Amino acid sequence: MAIAGLVGWVAVCVDVLVHPEVDPVGVVDAVYVIGPVETRIEETLALMDTGVAPVLLATTSVNPDTGQTYATDHCGLVTDRYSLECVLPEPYSTRGEAQVLGEEAAYRGWDRVAVLTSTPHAARTRLLMERCTVSDRATEVLVWTVEDEDRGLRGWVGAFVYQSAAWVKTQVVRDC
Repeated sequence: MAIAGLVGWVAVCVDVLVHPEVDPVGVVDAVYVIGPVETRIEETLALMDTGVAPVLLATTSVNPDTGQTYATDHCGLVTDRYSLECVLPEPYSTRGEAQVLGEEAAYRGWDRVAVLTSTPHAARTRLLMERCTVSDRATEVLVWTVEDEDRGLRGWVGAFVYQSAAWVKTQVVRDC
Protein backbone atom coordinates (compact mmCIF):
# COMPACT_ATOMS: atom_id res chain seq x y z
CA MET A 1 0.00 0.00 0.00
CA ALA A 2 2.83 2.39 0.84
CA ILE A 3 4.54 1.67 -2.47
CA ALA A 4 1.30 2.35 -4.38
CA GLY A 5 0.95 5.65 -2.51
CA LEU A 6 4.54 6.61 -3.32
CA VAL A 7 4.08 5.72 -6.99
CA GLY A 8 0.86 7.78 -7.08
CA TRP A 9 2.57 10.75 -5.42
CA VAL A 10 5.48 10.64 -7.90
CA ALA A 11 3.07 10.38 -10.85
CA VAL A 12 1.12 13.44 -9.68
CA CYS A 13 4.36 15.34 -9.02
CA VAL A 14 5.68 14.60 -12.47
CA ASP A 15 2.44 15.77 -14.04
CA VAL A 16 1.96 18.90 -11.90
CA LEU A 17 5.56 19.91 -11.17
CA VAL A 18 7.67 18.72 -14.11
CA HIS A 19 5.17 19.07 -16.96
CA PRO A 20 2.71 21.81 -15.91
CA GLU A 21 0.55 23.68 -18.37
CA VAL A 22 2.58 26.64 -19.66
CA ASP A 23 1.13 29.24 -22.02
CA PRO A 24 2.84 30.54 -25.15
CA VAL A 25 4.46 33.96 -24.82
CA GLY A 26 2.44 36.73 -26.44
CA VAL A 27 1.28 40.29 -25.92
CA VAL A 28 -0.43 40.97 -22.58
CA ASP A 29 -1.49 44.00 -20.53
CA ALA A 30 1.12 43.26 -17.86
CA VAL A 31 3.70 40.72 -16.75
CA TYR A 32 4.13 39.85 -13.07
CA VAL A 33 7.39 38.16 -12.09
CA ILE A 34 6.99 36.53 -8.70
CA GLY A 35 9.66 35.74 -6.15
CA PRO A 36 12.45 35.06 -5.92
CA VAL A 37 12.83 37.84 -8.48
CA GLU A 38 16.58 38.22 -8.03
CA THR A 39 17.09 34.86 -9.78
CA ARG A 40 14.63 35.69 -12.57
CA ILE A 41 15.08 39.38 -13.27
CA GLU A 42 17.66 39.23 -16.06
CA GLU A 43 15.64 36.81 -18.18
CA THR A 44 12.47 38.74 -17.37
CA LEU A 45 13.96 42.07 -18.48
CA ALA A 46 15.14 40.46 -21.73
CA LEU A 47 11.58 39.22 -22.30
CA MET A 48 10.15 42.66 -21.56
CA ASP A 49 12.56 44.21 -24.07
CA THR A 50 10.71 42.25 -26.79
CA GLY A 51 7.61 44.38 -26.16
CA VAL A 52 5.27 41.81 -24.61
CA ALA A 53 3.74 44.29 -22.14
CA PRO A 54 3.87 47.95 -21.09
CA VAL A 55 3.99 47.10 -17.36
CA LEU A 56 6.17 44.72 -15.36
CA LEU A 57 5.27 44.06 -11.74
CA ALA A 58 8.01 42.44 -9.67
CA THR A 59 7.76 41.03 -6.19
CA THR A 60 10.33 42.50 -3.83
CA SER A 61 11.92 39.48 -2.19
CA VAL A 62 12.39 39.15 1.55
CA ASN A 63 15.37 37.51 3.22
CA PRO A 64 13.87 34.59 5.19
CA ASP A 65 16.57 34.83 7.87
CA THR A 66 16.31 38.56 8.60
CA GLY A 67 12.86 39.51 7.31
CA GLN A 68 14.48 42.42 5.44
CA THR A 69 13.79 43.12 1.78
CA TYR A 70 16.61 42.58 -0.68
CA ALA A 71 18.11 45.62 -2.38
CA THR A 72 16.51 45.99 -5.80
CA ASP A 73 18.08 48.37 -8.26
CA HIS A 74 15.53 47.47 -10.94
CA CYS A 75 12.53 48.99 -9.12
CA GLY A 76 11.21 52.08 -10.89
CA LEU A 77 12.99 51.28 -14.16
CA VAL A 78 11.37 52.99 -17.14
CA THR A 79 12.32 52.16 -20.72
CA ASP A 80 10.80 53.13 -24.04
CA ARG A 81 8.89 49.79 -23.99
CA TYR A 82 7.77 49.32 -20.36
CA SER A 83 7.87 50.48 -16.76
CA LEU A 84 8.80 48.26 -13.84
CA GLU A 85 6.96 48.55 -10.53
CA CYS A 86 7.97 46.61 -7.43
CA VAL A 87 5.38 45.30 -4.99
CA LEU A 88 5.72 43.70 -1.57
CA PRO A 89 2.89 41.22 -1.01
CA GLU A 90 1.36 40.76 2.41
CA PRO A 91 1.59 37.97 3.32
CA TYR A 92 4.91 37.30 1.62
CA SER A 93 3.80 34.11 -0.13
CA THR A 94 2.40 32.95 -3.46
CA ARG A 95 -1.08 33.56 -2.05
CA GLY A 96 -0.06 37.12 -1.16
CA GLU A 97 1.36 37.60 -4.65
CA ALA A 98 -1.91 36.33 -6.12
CA GLN A 99 -3.85 38.83 -4.00
CA VAL A 100 -1.63 41.64 -5.31
CA LEU A 101 -2.29 40.55 -8.89
CA GLY A 102 -6.04 40.38 -8.27
CA GLU A 103 -6.07 43.90 -6.82
CA GLU A 104 -3.90 45.35 -9.59
CA ALA A 105 -5.86 43.65 -12.38
CA ALA A 106 -9.18 44.91 -11.00
CA TYR A 107 -7.86 48.44 -10.36
CA ARG A 108 -6.15 48.81 -13.74
CA GLY A 109 -8.75 46.96 -15.81
CA TRP A 110 -6.28 44.44 -17.19
CA ASP A 111 -7.84 41.85 -19.50
CA ARG A 112 -4.79 39.62 -19.95
CA VAL A 113 -1.79 39.20 -17.67
CA ALA A 114 1.14 36.80 -17.57
CA VAL A 115 2.80 35.52 -14.42
CA LEU A 116 6.42 34.44 -14.65
CA THR A 117 7.64 31.70 -12.31
CA SER A 118 9.67 28.47 -12.26
CA THR A 119 8.44 25.20 -13.78
CA PRO A 120 7.80 23.33 -10.48
CA HIS A 121 5.80 26.31 -9.23
CA ALA A 122 3.72 26.90 -12.38
CA ALA A 123 0.63 24.78 -11.66
CA ARG A 124 0.13 26.14 -8.15
CA THR A 125 0.82 29.66 -9.39
CA ARG A 126 -1.87 29.30 -12.06
CA LEU A 127 -4.41 27.99 -9.57
CA LEU A 128 -3.85 30.82 -7.08
CA MET A 129 -3.57 33.60 -9.64
CA GLU A 130 -6.77 32.55 -11.39
CA ARG A 131 -8.54 32.20 -8.06
CA CYS A 132 -7.51 35.72 -7.01
CA THR A 133 -8.31 37.55 -10.26
CA VAL A 134 -11.99 36.68 -10.13
CA SER A 135 -13.99 39.90 -10.04
CA ASP A 136 -16.78 41.59 -11.95
CA ARG A 137 -14.60 41.34 -15.05
CA ALA A 138 -12.69 38.28 -16.16
CA THR A 139 -8.93 38.61 -16.36
CA GLU A 140 -7.16 35.94 -18.36
CA VAL A 141 -4.09 34.69 -16.50
CA LEU A 142 -1.24 33.17 -18.49
CA VAL A 143 1.66 31.38 -16.84
CA TRP A 144 5.13 31.56 -18.33
CA THR A 145 8.20 29.86 -16.90
CA VAL A 146 11.84 30.68 -16.56
CA GLU A 147 14.41 28.19 -15.38
CA ASP A 148 16.10 30.16 -12.66
CA GLU A 149 18.31 27.41 -11.30
CA ASP A 150 19.96 24.16 -12.31
CA ARG A 151 18.10 21.79 -9.99
CA GLY A 152 19.79 18.45 -10.42
CA LEU A 153 18.31 15.37 -8.73
CA ARG A 154 18.52 16.79 -5.20
CA GLY A 155 16.88 20.05 -6.26
CA TRP A 156 14.02 18.24 -8.01
CA VAL A 157 13.41 16.03 -4.96
CA GLY A 158 13.29 19.15 -2.78
CA ALA A 159 10.91 20.81 -5.22
CA PHE A 160 8.73 17.69 -5.26
CA VAL A 161 8.45 17.64 -1.48
CA TYR A 162 7.89 21.38 -0.97
CA GLN A 163 5.67 22.03 -3.98
CA SER A 164 3.53 18.92 -3.51
CA ALA A 165 2.86 19.87 0.12
CA ALA A 166 2.04 23.42 -0.99
CA TRP A 167 -0.22 22.02 -3.74
CA VAL A 168 -2.19 20.04 -1.15
CA LYS A 169 -2.50 23.14 1.05
CA THR A 170 -3.79 25.12 -1.95
CA GLN A 171 -6.43 22.43 -2.56
CA VAL A 172 -7.52 22.54 1.09
CA VAL A 173 -7.42 26.32 1.63
CA ARG A 174 -9.75 27.37 -1.19
CA ASP A 175 -9.89 31.14 -0.69
CA CYS A 176 -7.73 33.75 -2.35
